[in-house]
Amino acid sequence: MASVALEIVQDFPAGADRLWTVFGSRDYVERKYRSLGSTEIDIRRFAATDREIRVDLVRVAPVSAKRIPAWARGLVGGRQSMRHAGVWKRVGPRHIEARLEIRPLGQPVTAAGVGGVDEIAPDRSRLTLRFDVTSRVPGLGTKIAALYATQIEEALAADHAFTLRYLHEAD
Repeated sequence: MASVALEIVQDFPAGADRLWTVFGSRDYVERKYRSLGSTEIDIRRFAATDREIRVDLVRVAPVSAKRIPAWARGLVGGRQSMRHAGVWKRVGPRHIEARLEIRPLGQPVTAAGVGGVDEIAPDRSRLTLRFDVTSRVPGLGTKIAALYATQIEEALAADHAFTLRYLHEAD
């Protein structure tokens, strides 16, 4: 099995309480994935309490062939169905732990992420996530994992931009 590591660090102009409220909003989740290009969203589970947020969904998004290397186009196709499962735990007033899994359905690759949010000031927080992207394809596994890691990095950058807009609009 081939594996690629990826680390994401993002800052937000909001404290942990505000981010918790946003991340725990079903409206936020639905709007975010629509803004990321999803044409279908099936939220299989959404539960938010003051201590834990659980989200399990499948989303379908178009794939731009020109953004996929020629060797991988046959593997990906024109649409990609992805399952996102995440658990966010409020373990302290200024810290949130996160465990995420992103899996394109029918593809031989998985991304498992761990990390969390740390409030660094009353109006500023930092999200840090470390992903292990793995593929079980002999020979091409490292290339497939690296390609998917790049897709995750781009998607999380778009996710961050959406969240910044969402926070600004909510003010």
